[in-house]
Amino acid sequence: MITMDDLSKEHTGKQPVHLLVIDDERPILFAIEQYFTTLGYEVDAAAERGEAEALLAAKQYSVVIADLHLTSVRGQEGLELVDFIRRRCLRTRIILLTAFGSSEIEREAYNRGADAFLSKPQPLAKLHQTIISLLDATDGEPSLG
Repeated sequence: MITMDDLSKEHTGKQPVHLLVIDDERPILFAIEQYFTTLGYEVDAAAERGEAEALLAAKQYSVVIADLHLTSVRGQEGLELVDFIRRRCLRTRIILLTAFGSSEIEREAYNRGADAFLSKPQPLAKLHQTIISLLDATDGEPSLG
């Protein structure tokens, strides 16, 4: 089981846990980034799909937290990001957040490779527990792509 002391070291004793947070709502993006930074995670943030894809192409992440809708037109860019991540980073854990979920979208998210599907708003402590569970399930090994 991963403890609070383990969170920034991924069981290797060397590398901190790298998170990528993707959300077009700046206050949510800022809150999640700050929360996990104070817990010892290394956090990158992106407000749009293109920015997220550039970060994903340049760096390996242990966990990606992505909003389902990244535009005001109610698109489902989060599902497309799940596809993008799964093609490149099989071991990266993916958490999809949405305020507009349905059982069909949730099923599609899991079919594409999401590891968790959570509704918004979500207490940050619950999001943190989800990350711990996902890392624990993979023995906290770093994402190797």
